[in-house]
Amino acid sequence: MNSANKNKQIADKIIDILRSGLTINKGTQHYIDSTFSNPTIAELDGLLQNESGCETDSLMELLFFPDDSVQLQLENLLEDAQLLQQDEQAIQALVCDQSLQTPFCFPDGRGTLKMAVSPASVNSFIDRLNLSRSLDPKIREAIARHVRRALQTRCHVRFRNAKAITAPHKISFLQSFFENLKIEEDEFFKYLDFILNFLGELKGKTDIFQELMTYKKFYFQGLQKAAKLDVQLSKHNVETLLLGGTRVAYVDKADAHKKIWMIDRISLAVFGKTDFFDLMPADEQSISLENKDDIDKLIKELG
Repeated sequence: MNSANKNKQIADKIIDILRSGLTINKGTQHYIDSTFSNPTIAELDGLLQNESGCETDSLMELLFFPDDSVQLQLENLLEDAQLLQQDEQAIQALVCDQSLQTPFCFPDGRGTLKMAVSPASVNSFIDRLNLSRSLDPKIREAIARHVRRALQTRCHVRFRNAKAITAPHKISFLQSFFENLKIEEDEFFKYLDFILNFLGELKGKTDIFQELMTYKKFYFQGLQKAAKLDVQLSKHNVETLLLGGTRVAYVDKADAHKKIWMIDRISLAVFGKTDFFDLMPADEQSISLENKDDIDKLIKELG
């Protein structure tokens, strides 16, 4: 298929998606209700006609933000397309040439809002589809070999939305990640999202194992600080601690527990090892961690 036909096929699919309608997700609905006091469809339509409002600009950005359900409809077309930046621009032009009206459906039964689609909204929508971002063939092959077929397209979408991964050491790590990490299907994307975010923040660092251990220690120290604060709060109120110069910071203990567990499972699967280190718990008495049982015990104590 030549470039022009390929671009038209993708543009036609985007036009079909916009004309068929988009469903308001929970995050956008929460923003609408908290910002505009639970507006009716008519009230929301009136607000969106006020193009000068800064809240209106933010809302338009949210309304035309494609979610996974949209991208899943396009991924099979994009998989072998290998689009370039000029292709993306051509697709934007083809969609903008159409007179479009998009229905936005509220899942709470509030009704459907119909809006004319401006060129600015089209361009914003298509920019966020990351049409020209391609997946490294080695990563694609690892997904095809080790990820259940029903999950593969969602997996490709996750990579399309992540920072591009081209460094050989990251590609090699991901190949081993997919091959060796055996986790429950309902947990799979939590692990994948974590590792894609982690790899995106590595920048020029090449020792992936050591960086995972740095993250692990960070979460352990967060639990340690939270446990110490709990001891202090059992003796003093918040005001007294603040006046005494104590920093009172919230730590999501459940999230820290989960991240430590994930890091250990990933490290053991990919590298066959994980690090243990000494920490100072809330009672100020140093303890030594020598194996995974010690870590599990400490997490419960900090918990």
